Amino acid sequence: MDVESPIPRADLLAMISDQIPEVYPDYGINKTEALAARVLEDLYILARCAISKCRVTYTDAITLRGYGNRQNGRWLDDVYSFAISPLGFPDLTMLVVNAATGQPSEDAFEARRSKLSEIQISEVPREQNRCIWFDAYEAVLGPLEPIPAEYHYARSVMPEPPLEAEIRRAVSNAIQRVNGVGKMTVKVGKEYVGSGDYSELCLLTSQLLKKQKGRCALTGQPFETRSATEGGNQDDRLSLDRIDNSLGYYDGNVQLVTQFANRARGQLSIQEARRRLIQYVET
Repeated sequence: MDVESPIPRADLLAMISDQIPEVYPDYGINKTEALAARVLEDLYILARCAISKCRVTYTDAITLRGYGNRQNGRWLDDVYSFAISPLGFPDLTMLVVNAATGQPSEDAFEARRSKLSEIQISEVPREQNRCIWFDAYEAVLGPLEPIPAEYHYARSVMPEPPLEAEIRRAVSNAIQRVNGVGKMTVKVGKEYVGSGDYSELCLLTSQLLKKQKGRCALTGQPFETRSATEGGNQDDRLSLDRIDNSLGYYDGNVQLVTQFANRARGQLSIQEARRRLIQYVET
């Protein structure tokens, strides 16, 4: 959205008011003005969620507004119809969840005016991440106060650019046989002793990527970050390789290699695998 300065509050109210008669043709001036004021306050709350990178519950969102029915999630549809959509914002409503279920209100899915009705419940986490990392609301609305920490239902601490998504994919592949916290097993039940948990391995992988300058420890090839649908060579994608295959995934026993190199190494020593793979790559 290209704007040179924040839109004055009076102009935002007028814009919202102009949208309302199309949906509520029977509303008088006073009722339209009251609804427009409420929609604008809710828009500010949702944008504050975004800049705070947090989610709040419906109950807390209404508390932050200062008035209204705390059990009613239908207000999100009005915010979408009269403010979010006309301003061209991404849909912020996925940032607000039902306190009891941890899911967006069913009303937000079933209401006839809401585009949320097209979103399956299984897609909610992806939609939440998409919304949280849009950070241009203050360019339109002006400076916003963050949501107080005591109202944070959940907080996202990491964006999902392609490299971060690739790290998560590689770590998930490495621990897909997790059996309890930090334990990894093979089909025969052998534990990979000392393996780190998901968060630890994500951090370790990020550190190793910098240390290895984004290249495979065995071949020197740069890692592929694109998926197959994006034209990426899947053999060159990132994977975690245990230096000593009898031990687990932990700092000092992990190196980053391509998926091809990981498969090709098998039970070879690092030195032998590097010698053979480099010869293969060079030829």
